[in-house]
Amino acid sequence: MFRYLLLSLALLAPASFADDLYQVELILFQQEGDVVYSSQPAPDDWAKGAQPPAPDSRRPTAMDAQANKLAQAQGYHVLMHKAWKQAITDQPVKISLSEGQEQDGHFPVEGTLTLRQQRFVDTQVDFWINQFGGDGLLEHSQHMVQDVSLKNGVLAYLDHPSLGMLVKVSPLNAKPATPPPAEMEEDAPAGQPQQAPQQAPQAPANGGFDAPPASEPTQQ
Repeated sequence: MFRYLLLSLALLAPASFADDLYQVELILFQQEGDVVYSSQPAPDDWAKGAQPPAPDSRRPTAMDAQANKLAQAQGYHVLMHKAWKQAITDQPVKISLSEGQEQDGHFPVEGTLTLRQQRFVDTQVDFWINQFGGDGLLEHSQHMVQDVSLKNGVLAYLDHPSLGMLVKVSPLNAKPATPPPAEMEEDAPAGQPQQAPQQAPQAPANGGFDAPPASEPTQQ
């Protein structure tokens, strides 16, 4: 019996810290209404030394249904949709992301994502949506900066007065639950029905973009 107990504990134990490879995916979008600009445009050192994901780390996007729904809905405009594989440990890692053609040392969409594995994946997003004048110089910027703790495989919505973001972090090495050995089933107390396995959490049916925000936005 003790041997079976040890085996059951091993089956229920979380993955080791070495199993730290994840798929990170985000959708950044503009919301209908008055554009809320930051008091200052994006700084020249917006990346602050962060590096973009390596070319060989790119992954097929898995949230196309949510992106398509946003693109087809009135009042929303998708600005960025990216997915990549990323090692996440208890040491913070900062990734720089950009979209569009560079002008005046800036991109139309630019920002950083900082990730750290604790009980959840502690995440900070710091993004700038830039507007350029006819001379190609940076004029105005929207700024979205938030901290949020993400549960593995659960879609989160980050709100902002004129922007929004869907972000999801999923383990790439997740394995399906292993059924208990037949001996353990035989040792189950008589008269107690066996419970059906729980289903993995699903993304909201509405695409998630009108779900309650995961954290309070910080405006600058």
